[in-house]
Amino acid sequence: MVKPDKRQKILNAAVALFSRAHDARKVSVEEIAAEARVSPTTIYNYFGTREALVVDTAKVLMREILKMSFGVLHSDLPFPQKLQAIVAGKTYLVGQYSREVLGKLLGNDKSTAIYGQQLYESEIKPLWLEFISSGKKEGYIDPSIDDEALLTYLDLLRAGISAKPELATKYQENMPLLLKVSQLMFHGFLKKDIDLFPKPETE
Repeated sequence: MVKPDKRQKILNAAVALFSRAHDARKVSVEEIAAEARVSPTTIYNYFGTREALVVDTAKVLMREILKMSFGVLHSDLPFPQKLQAIVAGKTYLVGQYSREVLGKLLGNDKSTAIYGQQLYESEIKPLWLEFISSGKKEGYIDPSIDDEALLTYLDLLRAGISAKPELATKYQENMPLLLKVSQLMFHGFLKKDIDLFPKPETE
């Protein structure tokens, strides 16, 4: 088995400490260094600042969510179970990280935002297109809605979540609200069909 390099050991240590700490902002570089069995100087050599280490930890969370989603979407589960597994998996992973890390992930940190957009274009977007195609084939997604409209909808949801990062950073307190919002995301709020764009009557 290949041993993780020092940089990865530091990230692993940061993830472990941030997940265990009641307030991750109080986790010091010295504590992370002790957990990783390196010197504080080594951490500064690799990351420059504690802030940069937190940002890179947020990037680790992005990769873990992507890895989990990839595994679920390429499984033999039917579409409803895939969707349930992705929602449950994201909730679990988010729960393992501190509010400080989630704030970087969902807030306005420029470095994290750029990395997230690159990851979305190169890996997440193709995965969503595959998921949408699967949902249409199995009859769970309306085939009359084209992929561009669905991706635009998902982009709007991403932007909306980023605009209210406190929903995720305090997800345990907000769980009832998040469940309702998730229901709205996938089912909408109309109980009966309404023709929003009726065609003009012709004489």
